[in-house]
Amino acid sequence: MTPIYFSDCLTAQLEFLGKTQDHGTLLVADEDDVIVAAAENAGDWLGPNAKEMLGRPWMALFPQIHPPSSLSSFEAIGLSGIHLHPVHINNRSLIMVRHRTGDHVVVEFEAESETNAFGRDRGAILAACLSQMGRTDSEQAAAECLMRFIAMVTGFDRVMLVQFLPNWHGKVIAETLKPGISGYLNHHFPANDIPENARRLYTRKLQRLIADAHAETIHILSTRPEPVDLTYAELRAVHPVHIQYMKNMNVITSFSVSIVIGDALWGLIPCHNLKSKHLSFADRQLCEHLSRIAGLHMSGLAQLRHAKERHTHLLMRRQLRQDIQTNGANGPTFQRQLQQIRETFVADGTWMRYQERDFFDGAVPNTHTRTTLLNWLATQTPEPVIARHELDDELKENEELRKTASGLLRIELNRNEFLILMRKEQSAQMEWAGVPQETANPNDPKAGLTPRTSFETWRQLVQGISAPWSASELESALRLRTSLNEVFEFLELEQQSLTDALTGLGNRNQLNRTLSGVITQYEQTGGRMAAVMIDLDDFKPVNDQYGHSIGDEVLIKLAQRMKALLRETDVLVRLGGDEFAIVLTRVRAVGDPERLADRLLNSISEPVLLDNGEQVTLTASVGAAIYPEHAQTATELLHHADLAMYAVKRKNRCGFELYDPTASYTASRNTPETPH
Repeated sequence: MTPIYFSDCLTAQLEFLGKTQDHGTLLVADEDDVIVAAAENAGDWLGPNAKEMLGRPWMALFPQIHPPSSLSSFEAIGLSGIHLHPVHINNRSLIMVRHRTGDHVVVEFEAESETNAFGRDRGAILAACLSQMGRTDSEQAAAECLMRFIAMVTGFDRVMLVQFLPNWHGKVIAETLKPGISGYLNHHFPANDIPENARRLYTRKLQRLIADAHAETIHILSTRPEPVDLTYAELRAVHPVHIQYMKNMNVITSFSVSIVIGDALWGLIPCHNLKSKHLSFADRQLCEHLSRIAGLHMSGLAQLRHAKERHTHLLMRRQLRQDIQTNGANGPTFQRQLQQIRETFVADGTWMRYQERDFFDGAVPNTHTRTTLLNWLATQTPEPVIARHELDDELKENEELRKTASGLLRIELNRNEFLILMRKEQSAQMEWAGVPQETANPNDPKAGLTPRTSFETWRQLVQGISAPWSASELESALRLRTSLNEVFEFLELEQQSLTDALTGLGNRNQLNRTLSGVITQYEQTGGRMAAVMIDLDDFKPVNDQYGHSIGDEVLIKLAQRMKALLRETDVLVRLGGDEFAIVLTRVRAVGDPERLADRLLNSISEPVLLDNGEQVTLTASVGAAIYPEHAQTATELLHHADLAMYAVKRKNRCGFELYDPTASYTASRNTPETPH
């Protein structure tokens, strides 16, 4: 919470303070070119005093100045939209600039200066900057190039490049210094040094000169009750807090250039001079032009970088979808894809919960700490994606969480499923230009100026902070959420089409798919597999005696018994009624199906205890055929296993037979469907 003694500077409408600096003067005209406001020092610069000018037409006051018909009859020209005119008034050579603001035209006058761009041709500087800027390949490199040219144009003692971090702290990432001038490289400045109201103006007005911290400000006289909007005025005075701020830094003249990408303030180039220094309007305009060029180039670089990142994430999502749809939502698939997701998002760990199972890759917290994390997430506002690069204070006390998940990106999936990406703590000593605001003393007479009273280096151990998530990563997180939900929904619908509704086993579709898949694989690699057909003997009397609900109960319990006898890779399906089939995906010896059949027959023949306390005892007939000895296709394999099973039925039942190619079989009752 902002201390009350600092609130005025944070909340003031800085563009409506109603004051100007004294290195020039200012007039405001309405749509009829009548002067409706004037700085009190207008008479010193223009002849008639300010009060005499109010209410008088522009042409009556300055007939010698041409724009031809009226002040407001001009179109915006150039990058800045500001007109620059040399004029001669009151025996002085002045530079006049004008710009629109709503229904008014603001006209400013400064002394003409022959000094141009630190003694160099401005056109040559602009061309050189364009050339060097074009060779930069990152936003920071372009910003540093801009800073060097701003330093060349201004010739100030200290020129810094400040980049705004996600929490609006500013970090000095580059600087140029005159001999004997101290610097602030790698130092952080608290966010309130340039509060939101000031940042808003820096985004709209790209360069700003404070000519002399010790000069008196000039009031604006006006015939209108509403204040004049000085957002784009060259002479607009700043808040007294900022003046005191400069004095505390021993800075007399300050000039700043904004770096804006799109409509976002990327950073700032503050220029400080320890003595009063004039910077002509033309040089300031040149710096603004350079900044706009840099902003356009940086915008292009950012778009290119984002495009590359988006393409990388797109390829990851396509591979993920294809892998899961081809190989299923299982441990090996998730292990591959979680690693790919982690690497694409430059995360240190991933944790996914799917169908009440947890899957991990990389460095993740222990079980207790994961529970702590989930409890905290449950208190947050429900959102599809929750991104944090700094832990809340109460979580920073958890060392395990701090080290493994100082940064987290939680992607909500369907129901109680989620994907969490984690980044490790980047513990470091942060250097501040003075003590941050939390430790400011409200009794200090300078505390109203700034959250601290000096700019000497103050070091702070920063914990519980990670690298922030980029805009591209947040965008990709939303797209990844959509992809995962779509593929999981597809798998769920597909699973329903492959599942027997009563027992939860696979159905005939699952049998055909499994057989076709294994045979296709073994055609390439070689191998044996077997189809085993199972038909319960005399099951109809169970339904007749006890009813279909009891019959269903018996089928479910026998299905569970049979499944318990199989390996994880084998597949048990219910074909319908009292018929089942098993795919033995690996057969090492011809006797493997018979050994399984013995276990199946023993298990099935054990009495089934019903929920009503009664018992049911059944037997089964089992037949099997082996690929490739007994068949070359899935259709043949099922047919031959079915023939063997019905051979048992026609004999004594409750037994097993392996298909014999030399035997003479009577056609089975059912012909299996052809696999797709």
